[in-house]
Amino acid sequence: MTSSRVPDEREYVHERLGADFERALSSYDTTRRVETLIDDFLPDDLVRGKEVLDVGCGLGYFSERLHERGARVTATDLGPNLVEATRRRVGCHAEVADALRLVEHFGPDRFDVVVSSECIEHTPDPAAALRQMAGVLKPGGHLAVSTPNLVWSPVVKLATRLGLRPFDGFENFSTWRSLRDPLRDGGVTVVRRHGLHLFPFQFGAHGVSRWCDARLQALNPLMINLCVLGRKEG
Repeated sequence: MTSSRVPDEREYVHERLGADFERALSSYDTTRRVETLIDDFLPDDLVRGKEVLDVGCGLGYFSERLHERGARVTATDLGPNLVEATRRRVGCHAEVADALRLVEHFGPDRFDVVVSSECIEHTPDPAAALRQMAGVLKPGGHLAVSTPNLVWSPVVKLATRLGLRPFDGFENFSTWRSLRDPLRDGGVTVVRRHGLHLFPFQFGAHGVSRWCDARLQALNPLMINLCVLGRKEG
């Protein structure tokens, strides 16, 4: 189906960045999110042979790992060039789709697993995006999402104003509660939550950062990335 919504130009920030997008990424941060959302949250019985939707696939790192683990991956993004980059990288099915119109695009109760990392904050309505992900998830299915913590929003905005970051789109960060509530509206219960990066990964000291991620989860309300695993009732 074709969405009647016209996306805001700010939602295409990563598409506009082109080759600069990959250069702006932290390989450490990306690796930690892949490890958490896919390798830690999703055991083999939830991935192998399952229909999995990657929302906001970007350059395809998450789709690639899901494909490696035997999932039947559908990768989606708002940017056509990003979708094509993921198709070339992974060899999976990939198509342009709006995170705020997933149910309209795919139909309800379609996928066994939905994964989305650092996507919802780049939409004008993260809560609506979460409800859409819940809507395309089959009853009994699982959803793994990460997004930046609202606590760190002032720091990120300052870095952007100082020209230290190339991003100029929406950056609507979340809290644990603002993730939990819209998922609950969609019948999805959060069964696990995990914080990443007690301090900016740009500082290095990645061994210390991993130690903090593993042993200081009592401080996850202060960590930079919020990761949740939810299960849909039914």
